[in-house]
Amino acid sequence: MSRYNVPRVIFVNKLDRMGGNPWNCIKSAREKLDLNCAAVQVPIGEDDRLKGVVDIIEEKAFYYEGANGENIRKEPVPDNLKEIVKIKRLELIEYLANVDEELEEMYLMEEIPSNEVLHEKIRKYTIERKFVPVFMGSAYKNKGVQHCLDGILRYLPSPNEK
Repeated sequence: MSRYNVPRVIFVNKLDRMGGNPWNCIKSAREKLDLNCAAVQVPIGEDDRLKGVVDIIEEKAFYYEGANGENIRKEPVPDNLKEIVKIKRLELIEYLANVDEELEEMYLMEEIPSNEVLHEKIRKYTIERKFVPVFMGSAYKNKGVQHCLDGILRYLPSPNEK
């Protein structure tokens, strides 16, 4: 991907398995692959209790129900995750600010950018290969895959943009 300048997203899979830790994966991607990456989601539940994900940007919880996660229920962020979502949202802004002066200035002034600005900046720097958004879930149980595909459409270039 580096040789051919291919933009990328990361999907942390198998979070429904024991020991699934997306934060270790992100840390490894930063250290071992030297990627400027940050989560755009937070998992709801751990191990075999994985129920869905929280979109950090939109601050909405998505629960995947049904045998194959085909029924998606959207709700407000659960109270027990509000603090981690706030922390991870600031981390996302911080890592985007590493490559964008406008966001850096906003971050230093403790201003919060709008959701539209965040989506725009993630797309811009993903295409320029300066940032990698991280999605998470369980492909086997079809939890989080839908939003990863939405992220691919939103943040990666279409073939006619080459």
